[in-house]
Amino acid sequence: MRLLFDCTELSYYDENNGHRAGVFYVALNLFNELKRRGIDITFYCDFRRYYFMKNISEFKDIRLITSNSHINRLIARILYKAKDFPYIIKTALTILFRIYDAHFYRKNKKSIAEIEEFDLYFSPFTPPSKDIQEAEIPRFRMLHDIIPVLEMGMAKNAKAWYYKVYNTINDRDFYFANSECTRLDVLKYFPFVNAENIKTTLLGVNENFKPCKSDEKKKYVFSLCTLGKRKNIIFAIKNFITFIEKNNIDDLYLVLGGSNWKVFEAELDRTLKQYDKSKIILTGYVKDEELPKLYSDALMFIYPSLYEGFGLPVLEAMKCGCPVITSNTSSLPEVIGNAGIKIDPKSDEELINAYEKFYYDNFYRELCAERGIIRAREFTWEKCCEEMLSFIKEKLNQPIK
Repeated sequence: MRLLFDCTELSYYDENNGHRAGVFYVALNLFNELKRRGIDITFYCDFRRYYFMKNISEFKDIRLITSNSHINRLIARILYKAKDFPYIIKTALTILFRIYDAHFYRKNKKSIAEIEEFDLYFSPFTPPSKDIQEAEIPRFRMLHDIIPVLEMGMAKNAKAWYYKVYNTINDRDFYFANSECTRLDVLKYFPFVNAENIKTTLLGVNENFKPCKSDEKKKYVFSLCTLGKRKNIIFAIKNFITFIEKNNIDDLYLVLGGSNWKVFEAELDRTLKQYDKSKIILTGYVKDEELPKLYSDALMFIYPSLYEGFGLPVLEAMKCGCPVITSNTSSLPEVIGNAGIKIDPKSDEELINAYEKFYYDNFYRELCAERGIIRAREFTWEKCCEEMLSFIKEKLNQPIK
């Protein structure tokens, strides 16, 4: 089987920023698992990220293709050379070439012919390019959530960042949903999708996530997310302060890890001004190798998101033996099972009670930590990949070699 793997998300491999988040790790782990099985893989990349991907040494042994258009290659070179330019210039170029891609991009016959040499196209996130859409090739694609559709409605303008993500969903392609919640949401909001063409494949968790407690003396509650409104972090902060003030606790901190969203920073600043900021620590982006320790040393992990397609941080915390408080909504119950405390993400009382339960009940906290480790064993990339390949074999009606 000759697999054309959309590696656009992997092009952020060398960048320590918010792009190295959930979908990046899904792409990386699925690639590693497919490669381990000896699948014949060729990378395909969005032309705007082509030279970023081409210059990542870890992937040098994998053939890489993109659009054969001369103007697309020129744009790709400009964007790569501009990587060290001031932020405002990079942003202007990104917007300019996004408009070009939406309105002036022309399909390339040579690229389409090259794509059609493969048995299938698979994307762990990135929507298919116009060349991919035009090519006669079975397309398989992961859908992680429909959050933008729920929050803003279906994109009508091609300038919207999520326009291509959802406007390219159709009744011909095949899809993997990362949770049953996501699968049902896709079928609800995209009723033209054939239910037999979408399969739930729960994600895995990296082996580097494991209990690794250190001599850390500071007691803290940990949360990891992009600091956006949907993550409900204001709710977590407000009730953490209420909890420690109510119980006269002076030795506990709330550590918030993750990249700030520019539009959210002002609201976060206003919130922190109302409380004792000495008890709140903002780490910013956390490097991969530092995460297991942060999870393992935490007294508990809090993830009160209003909606998640899956919720990888919950699974990572469980794998590290950190007891978890999370929401009883969307996909999160599928991940946590009975291994932690599930709350209404809009109930102050439920969250405060959960903080108190884990803080004062050592036995229950340790019980949930052990349950989390056991449950996390059910989520592996090997299992996820096996289910994907089985679905592909079924739909292509051919053996996987």
